Amino acid sequence: MKPGEAAMKLTALGYRFEAAGERLRWRFEGQGQPDPGQVRPLLQLVKECRDEVLFFLRCYCQKCGGAMFIPDPEGRDLCASCDWHLLTELYPGLKERPRGDQ
Repeated sequence: MKPGEAAMKLTALGYRFEAAGERLRWRFEGQGQPDPGQVRPLLQLVKECRDEVLFFLRCYCQKCGGAMFIPDPEGRDLCASCDWHLLTELYPGLKERPRGDQ
């Protein structure tokens, strides 16, 4: 299993990751208690491959699984799927449909 896949599985189980510079943090926000037998090997892989996971998390939305981000005027990356309504308010041109060859 690749490190990014481990992060995706943990996300599906209720874990949330935070990548800040070279630091990687995670916390459980799911319902009930996580299954240690399922979670331990995934977390171990994440720990062993921290740099790869940090890179992966820069390209992966933990809410929807999307991988396209657009910066807002303050430089924060917003998910093109989860934050579409906000992005279209900030950048009205995103609402326009592309024009085909006429």
